[in-house]
This record gives sequence, structure tokens and C-alpha cells, in this order.
Amino acid sequence: MLTRQSIADGLRALGLASGDRVLVHSSIAALGTIEGGPDAVIDALLDVAGPEGLVAVPTFVCSPPFDRKTSRTALGAIADTFWRRAEALRSLHPTHSLAAIGRGAEELLHGHEKAPTAYGEGTPYHTLAMNGGKVLLMGVDQDRNTTLHTAEALVNAPYLGTVEAAYVDDSGETVTLTVPLMAGPHRDFIGLDRAFRESGLMRVGKIGSAVCRLMDGRRMIEVAVEKLRQDPAAVLCDNPACGDCRKQRGQIKAARLAAEGFTLSALAEDIADDPERAAAILSDEGIRDVEISGEAFIRRRGSFEKAGLRIAAIRDTLANAEAVEAARKAGIPLIAAVSTEDEFRAAAVAAAQGTPVLVENCGAPSGMYEEWYANEPAAPGLAFNPGAFAEEGENPFLKVFYRGLLRKKLRHFYVDDRTSDGTPALPGRGNGEVKEILSMLRCRSYGGVVTLRAPQAGPEAFRETAAAFWKLLDEM
Repeated sequence: MLTRQSIADGLRALGLASGDRVLVHSSIAALGTIEGGPDAVIDALLDVAGPEGLVAVPTFVCSPPFDRKTSRTALGAIADTFWRRAEALRSLHPTHSLAAIGRGAEELLHGHEKAPTAYGEGTPYHTLAMNGGKVLLMGVDQDRNTTLHTAEALVNAPYLGTVEAAYVDDSGETVTLTVPLMAGPHRDFIGLDRAFRESGLMRVGKIGSAVCRLMDGRRMIEVAVEKLRQDPAAVLCDNPACGDCRKQRGQIKAARLAAEGFTLSALAEDIADDPERAAAILSDEGIRDVEISGEAFIRRRGSFEKAGLRIAAIRDTLANAEAVEAARKAGIPLIAAVSTEDEFRAAAVAAAQGTPVLVENCGAPSGMYEEWYANEPAAPGLAFNPGAFAEEGENPFLKVFYRGLLRKKLRHFYVDDRTSDGTPALPGRGNGEVKEILSMLRCRSYGGVVTLRAPQAGPEAFRETAAAFWKLLDEM
């Protein structure tokens, strides 16, 4: 059976010392049988920290509004006992309150609710860690380590959101706050444990049956920040069945796309027939813009927009007068595959009549398109498809794009890769020289649309295509 003294001895062996300021996450069940229960653990912590030290625990709750005088915390028996002590002070923050006992407790907690974020700079979590504080995990893992959210807030992780939360002030009035940079429901902070061990910032030991971790707060944040700057998804899991982390990875990709000049799009109906299903799959890749058929635009435009998708273009033939007219009225580009001079002339006529037509090269060599453009100086822009040129036996970058004759007409770019025999391929795995063209477009601050084309229809084929596309960007 653990006692107050044996727990204190274990804490000292772990490295906690007199005068330390420590934030504690705990599980009384992990510790085992304790003489005196939660109070014995709290007394042991205070004994070791001494009169010059400070002990703090997170005390946030799940049932709003938060009232620091009455709201129990769901973070375990030790935390829920801690804040109720007469000598304990508790911050007013509605989502991530702390309680503290010891020297400087009032200064640490004061104004927590007025901080810009719940656990970022200017909060007790950040202040304690960056000023010599320690973080102690007693029988819990890194996923319970709230201070790791501090690192996410410091790098302004793209997947952090904004919530509204309420607290009851000391006069009994309910106050509602907008809290930015709030973390989502799932993390893989456990993955940081190895880095903390290898960096030497963490000591591991046992008290009773609980594996305990004592960490230097500043160094812990610095390592976590470095990991997040190297990889914004460093604390997200890669489990494809985890919808939370898929969504958050999508938010990272969306933020990355926002820094690009181009708009990334996809063919919605090649992914899924249902707009909501297509939107969910596209969201995982940070994509909101789609191309759809003329019929889908005319009959179901509202369904796509309701699903949060923006129509980047209509893909159809110039023979579909209804689609051509719909594109003209909406001012949305109509992309038509053109392989003959008659089709090219029809595109030029439609453009002259006010339809924003784009010609997609499909089924003819580059020299033919160059000739047609030379004969129709006011002809519409080009939706450049490198896969189609590769299928014609040409080098889409070195022999077509680089020469510049068609590059000047480029208004839309398809990430469509194929081998020279016409076999569809993932981006960068065919003869379409997709990577080279995309790199040059980025060098020129291309501000048009880039559309992903999968080798075949269906969600899995699209996900593979998207993964290959992001890999190409990573290599640029």
C-alpha cells in the first residue's frame, strides 16, 4: 500500500525537488492502493515541492458553463480533490482552467480567461513551462499532456479551430468568450514520447504501479514545436479509419494550398456520384473546388454548393447547347475536349458569343493546336493536358510546354499522367512530365486551376492520385 511518505520518496527519486513548480496529470487507479486516497497524493506533491514550490493541476470540465466554485472536473479523483482544497486557487478559463497551490499561484492563474488562447502564450500552461516549470504524468501517457497543446498554439497549427465557451464569474454572471486555436478531438501525442526520452528532457520511473514521467517544460515545448514545424501533422495519427485526423490533415493541406497561387480542383463525379460523399473525400485533401458535367451543373448545382463545393469548371462537349448556355450565364469556364479543327473553330465561336470556353488538347499532336491557335488569334485559352500529349508520343514539357507556343495559351492545367502507350498513371509515374510542368507553373506564380485526374474512377484511385500529387509538391 502506498503512503504519503512512499509517494514523496518516489517523486524525489524521479527528480522532483524542493522549490519546483510542476503541472501534474494523474490517475489514482494507476498508482494502486493508497493510504489516505487522493489527499495523500496531493500532500506528497506539496511536501516535495515545499513552501517555495508550486503544484498545479488541470481542472477543466465538459459541462458548460464553467463555474470555478462548483464545477467538478472529469480529469480524475486527484485533480477533483485538489481544486476543492481551501488553499487552492482556480483560474476562470471556461475550457482549460487550472488549480494551483503554492508560491506564485495567484500570479500564475490571474487573467487566464483574458489570454488570447486557452493554452498558448500568456496562459498558465505556457508561463509555467517556459519559466523553469516541470510537467509530471503520474500513470498517464502523453495524450493527457495538455501543455503539448501549447506547442500547437505556438505554431498556429492549421487544424486548430475556434469555439465559444461560457464561465460564471465571481459575481454570478455568465460570460461567453470566443476561444481561438482550440485543438480538435484526437491527437497522437504518444508519438512524441520517444523524442522526449531521446532528448534527455524526460525521466521515467515507477511509483506504486504507475509509470511516471517528469519533464522539463521548456525543453518539452521546444521539441514539440520543432516537430510541428518540420511536419504540421506530427501529432496526428495516420490511421485511415480515424476520421478526426483525416479531417485535420485535410485542414493542413488546405492551409498549404492557400499559400499557393493556383486553385486545386478535382472531377467530382469521378470520385463519387453523391456530392456530399465527394465533398467528404475531397475535404481530406484540402480541396473545395470541383469540375462537374453540364447535366450535373444544370440539375444538381445546388447539391454541390450545399455540400461546400465550389464549381471551378463545367466539363462537356460544345454540342451540348444547354451546357454551353449554362456556362455563359454563370460565367463559369466550359472545358471541351477538342481533337479536330472543326471542334476548335466551334470553341472559338462559342467564346466570341460570350461563353468562357477552354480547349482541352485531346487526340491531336501539339503542332495541330499551335496551327489552329495561329489561325484563330482570338481563340479561347488552353486546358493543358500533358497526359494526352504523352499519348501522342511527345514530351509535354521539353517539346511542348517549354517551347512556349502553347504555354502562352495555358489557362488550366490537368495533373493527368500517362505513359507513351496511353496507359493512365499516377502523377509523376508516366511520361507526362507533370512534375516539371507544375514546378515551372509555380515558378511563374500561376494563378489558374490545377485539376487532379485519377487513372480510374472511384475514391481509392483518387486518394492514390492525391497522395502522389502531394509527394510531387514535397519534392519541389
